[in-house]
Amino acid sequence: MTRLRTVIFWRIVIVAAVSFLLSIAFTYYYYNHILIGQMMQEDKAKLSQTVRQLDYMSDDISKFTLTLIIAEQLQEFYKTYDQLDTFDQFKALQSTFKFVDGYKGLRKEVTSYALVLPDGRVFWNAAGNDSYFSERLKEPWYLNFVRSGTEYGFTEPHRMLADQKPSSETTIISYVVTVRDIEKPGQTIGKFIVNLDYSHFQSLLDFSPFGNLTWLSESGDALYVKPNDGEQAIARLVQDLDDGTGTEGAYRVNNGYLLVDRFETSGWRLASFISQASLFDRAKIVLYLLGFFTLVSTSLILALMIPAILRITRPVMRLYNAMNAVSSGNLQVSVQIDTGDEMEKLGNGFNRMTSQLKTHIEESIQHEKDKRELQMELLMSQLNPHFVYNTLNAVIYMAQKQGNEDIVRMVSAFIRVLQDAVKTGGDDSLVPLRNEVALLRDYIDIQSYRYADMFKVEWALEDEQLHYLVPRILIQPFVENAIFHGICPKDEPGTIRIAAYETESQLMITIEDDGIGIEPERLQRIWESHEKKSSPGLRHIGLSNTKRRLEHLFGSLASLRIESEVGQGTRVFIRLPKVSK
Repeated sequence: MTRLRTVIFWRIVIVAAVSFLLSIAFTYYYYNHILIGQMMQEDKAKLSQTVRQLDYMSDDISKFTLTLIIAEQLQEFYKTYDQLDTFDQFKALQSTFKFVDGYKGLRKEVTSYALVLPDGRVFWNAAGNDSYFSERLKEPWYLNFVRSGTEYGFTEPHRMLADQKPSSETTIISYVVTVRDIEKPGQTIGKFIVNLDYSHFQSLLDFSPFGNLTWLSESGDALYVKPNDGEQAIARLVQDLDDGTGTEGAYRVNNGYLLVDRFETSGWRLASFISQASLFDRAKIVLYLLGFFTLVSTSLILALMIPAILRITRPVMRLYNAMNAVSSGNLQVSVQIDTGDEMEKLGNGFNRMTSQLKTHIEESIQHEKDKRELQMELLMSQLNPHFVYNTLNAVIYMAQKQGNEDIVRMVSAFIRVLQDAVKTGGDDSLVPLRNEVALLRDYIDIQSYRYADMFKVEWALEDEQLHYLVPRILIQPFVENAIFHGICPKDEPGTIRIAAYETESQLMITIEDDGIGIEPERLQRIWESHEKKSSPGLRHIGLSNTKRRLEHLFGSLASLRIESEVGQGTRVFIRLPKVSK
C-alpha cells in the first residue's frame, strides 16, 4: 500500500476510532451516572414497599399485643396470681389461656402465647405448667432481647414447638412486651410473649424481587437471610457502615451497591445487595443497543469513506505500479482508468508515453541489430569467398591428381571452416553444439598438419548435450589461443581438454590447456581491451568478439570467465542458458 493510501486510511481509522471511543465513553457515563441511578431508585422503591408491608404487619402485631396486655383478664392474672391458692391459680390460668386463645383466631400468624411472671415463672398456653418453654427462655434469642433493655419488640428467629405436638417444631419469631399495671403505669407486673409463625414473614420476603435480602433486628441480628447461605454477608456490610445503627439509603460497596431501609414503627431494617453483574444483566439490552448503534455508525463511516479513498488512490496505485514496471524495463504495461476525471486523462497520457517509448526502443534495437549484422557481414566480406573457393578447389584437384590425400583432407577441412565463417543472418546466430564441434574438429585437423605432434585434444562431451544451441564460432577462438599462446611457446607437446556438462537450467563449456598460462596483469589488460577494434583476419575475432556476442545474444544469462596460472595452463568457462531448437 502506498504512503498516500496509508495516510488517508489511518486518518479515517483514527476518526472512526475517536468516534467509537466517544460513544463508549458516553455509554459508560450513561450507564454509571444515569442508568444505574434509575435502577437504584427503582430498587429503593421496591425495597421500601417491602418494608412498608412488613411494617404494617409488625404494627398490627404490636397493636394486637397491646390490646391483650391492657385487657382486664390479663391485668387481673398478673396482679392476683400469687395471691390465690393452688386451685384458684389453676382456674385463673385456664381462664386466662381461654381468653387469649379466643384472640388467637384473629391473627393467623400467632401460634402460641406465654405469660412470664416477675419472678421468672412461665406459663405456656400450649402446655400449661410444662417446663418446655421455661427452658427455651434460657436460649440466646430471649437472653439477647432481655440484655437489649427494650420493653417490647421482636426477638431473633428460633426453633421451638408450635403447639402441643412434639414433632411440629418449627421456626418461631416471638414478640415480647413488658406488662405494666394500667392503674400504676410505673409498676411492671410481668412479660407477655406472643409466638409467631416465622413462615408468614418469610413468605412475604421470599416473594420480594430481590435475590439478596436480609432482615435485621434493631440490635443488628439477622432475622431473615435470602439466600440462606449461613454467612449473613449483608448483615456484616451493614455493620461495617455504622456499627448497625442509623443506616438508611444506598451505599457503594465492593462489586455492587447496598440498599438499606428502616421500619417506621420499630428498629428493624431491610437490606439488599445489588451486584454489578445483576445491574449489568438488567441494563444489557440498553447497553447492547447503544453498542450496536455505535458499531453501525462506525461501520457506516468506514463503509462510506473507504470507497472514496479507493476511488482516489486506486488510479494512483495503478499509475505507481505501472511506473515501477516501466522503470524495471517492462514496456508492455498499460493502465486502465475509467473515472471520467483528470485521473483518466493522466492514465491515457501515461499509456501514450509508454507506447511511444516502446516504439522508440524497438527501433533502436532493430537499428543496433542491423548495425551488428552489417559489421559481421563487412568482417566476413574481407575474404573473397568465390575466389578462395575456386583456388582451393584447384589445389584439391591437383592434390588428388598427385595422390596427396593429406592435402585433400586439410584443404577440404579449410573449405568447411571458411563456409561456416562467411555465413551471415540472424537465423544462423545459434547452431547446435554438434555443428560447432564438427567445425572445431575440422579446425583442429588443419592445425594438426601445421603443428604435428605438438598437441592433442581430449573430448568430454555427451550426446545429450549436443542438441543445445550455442553461438557460432564459440569454441574455436579459445582453442586457437590455447595452441598459439599456450602450448606452442613452451616447446613441448601439450593437451587441450574440451568438456561440457549441464545443470538444471544451464549449459557449461570448458576449454582447458596445460600451456604456459597468462600473467595476471596481462589477463587484466586483455579484458580491458576487449572493446578495441581487432585487426582484420579470422584469428582476431576471438575473445573480444565472443564476449560481445554473448552479451548481445543472452545478456546476463550468459557469462565468460578465464582462470590462468603461469606455468600451469589456462581454463576458460563459458556459461550459457539451455536452449533447444
